[in-house]
Amino acid sequence: MLVLNTATLQFSRIKLPRRLKGQGHIFRAGETKDGKPCIVGVGGTAFTLLVWFWRADDKGVERWMMDKMIPLESQIVDVTRGSLEDHGALKVIAIIDGFVYLSTYETFNDANQPCWFLSFCLETGELENFFEKRYDSHVHPYIMAWPPSLVRDKENPQPEGP
Repeated sequence: MLVLNTATLQFSRIKLPRRLKGQGHIFRAGETKDGKPCIVGVGGTAFTLLVWFWRADDKGVERWMMDKMIPLESQIVDVTRGSLEDHGALKVIAIIDGFVYLSTYETFNDANQPCWFLSFCLETGELENFFEKRYDSHVHPYIMAWPPSLVRDKENPQPEGP
């Protein structure tokens, strides 16, 4: 994996976990809320997330360390109000600020069937659904900052009105 250090503007290479080599279609790299590198993939079952963090091992060597396996079967059924048979699998779309953006992947069963687009918080373990839509193109989450006119300064509040 090629990595850019934005502080030094230097590129370096990081070895992927053995389990992920040649499996680029099942995982995505991103970062946690704290800005730490992480990788999330689907494995074990079609509805289980595998999470790795870049950190030091017992010998102090930094490498990808498997953190947890998160089965989402029951949560998928709850948030989509369906059954696992309705969904082909999960697909990781992106990881931004500790949120894993996912979709169910019905195209395994029927390309015309709509998919559910979801988010999973690595910190709280909450799965939420955003919307249901046919997966007919590439999808990428976009996080837009609030316009300054809509952000209230908590330290120096301005009086309301004229």
